[in-house]
Amino acid sequence: MILPIRKIVSDCIVVFAFAGFLAFLKPFGMHNVGYLYALSFWLVMCFSGYALYAPAIRVGDKVLALVISEIRWQKWISLGVSTSVASVLLGLIAPFIIDLFFSLQQSYWSSVISSTIASLFIGGFITLISIIKDYVKAQHQLIGEQQQQIEDGESHVASIQDRRLMEFLSKLPLEKRGTLLCLQMDDHYLRVTTDKGEHLLLMRFKDALQHLETFPGFQTHRSWWVAKEAVSSTKKTGRKLLLILKNGDEVPVSQTYLAKTKQALNLN
Repeated sequence: MILPIRKIVSDCIVVFAFAGFLAFLKPFGMHNVGYLYALSFWLVMCFSGYALYAPAIRVGDKVLALVISEIRWQKWISLGVSTSVASVLLGLIAPFIIDLFFSLQQSYWSSVISSTIASLFIGGFITLISIIKDYVKAQHQLIGEQQQQIEDGESHVASIQDRRLMEFLSKLPLEKRGTLLCLQMDDHYLRVTTDKGEHLLLMRFKDALQHLETFPGFQTHRSWWVAKEAVSSTKKTGRKLLLILKNGDEVPVSQTYLAKTKQALNLN
């Protein structure tokens, strides 16, 4: 039930700003009052209201949530009731604050009625600003959490990709382990090409594809697979498309994999 310090400070900034705004406007016949005196009055009035509204809204939200939890607009009904109760309480206190700064021009109970109406308007407005502020802050926090989840997910995927790739490259001799460029099926062997050279592995092509399914690459032919980042350019020989890799190798693209290859490389 205790408000966090950061929220209290944030709310106090809103209350202070609104008190300064009221002191500038000088409503309710305060045109002949100096700004600093008016500011002092509105600071006492507004912070007295905050001392009533903040706990009233917190308690009202908890209590009414148990009573009218099934009602669709429960949150707003609870807010309206809590604000009204706090306004009545402030209306009972306001005449004493007014009398502290100015002499009362009417009876206490008459002042209570006018103060309650003014408190309902002013307090409701400050409450609305505070709710909007909290909503915007919550949305920013939600966006931040979602962004963090996306980044964590991308990091997890990248970690899996790196781990699977390292497991695959660990099958190569140390001097051949480098940036993976392409794979080529060669009878019962697999020709693995990296930027450090080539090596033949006794491994089925489809097993290698499963091992690299999370790695950014694609199959171009029934016996060829290339890493996306390894492609430096393309060229056509008649109707056939060839991929030029960074090491100068040329990889054929069959009609079966032509559409997927163009999509992977954003080719027309």
